[in-house]
Amino acid sequence: MKDSLLVMMKINMKMKEIDKIKTEIKKLKFLAEDLMDIPYGSIDSNCRKREYSIARMATAAFVIFEMGLTMQQAKDYFERHRTSFYFYKKKHIEFMESPKFNPRYNDFYNKLVDIYMNDDERLFKTKRSFQFFQEIENARKEQQAINKRLRALNAEAKRIGL
Repeated sequence: MKDSLLVMMKINMKMKEIDKIKTEIKKLKFLAEDLMDIPYGSIDSNCRKREYSIARMATAAFVIFEMGLTMQQAKDYFERHRTSFYFYKKKHIEFMESPKFNPRYNDFYNKLVDIYMNDDERLFKTKRSFQFFQEIENARKEQQAINKRLRALNAEAKRIGL
């Protein structure tokens, strides 16, 4: 009983960290929308306007390349399909290798990185972020396993009549 309580406490602490990360990504999205001068929430929309897609692509590339998230983690935080992130990664690499191809994207991405990295209140101050996200991902998997086990125990208890 004590072990399960301890595990639940650890998971609650990890969930608080996940909430901090979601808040940080929301700040990054807001910053990108403000820089591109598009309405708040536009990055999460399915709109294909150039300004929206540049902001969306740059934010996703920032999260993957600068923060160290995997495609799976980025997919979970942005609530988009993982194949979108493969596309964003491919295009980001193309645009950064040949800056004359899309200078607007390069300028926007560089501004986003400069502004975010110079912010004193940012959460991701070190390159250790990848390890941090791995720990969070492991905690999320542990929580899912515990929830599954609890559902099975509840079903068994109902079956027995407790």
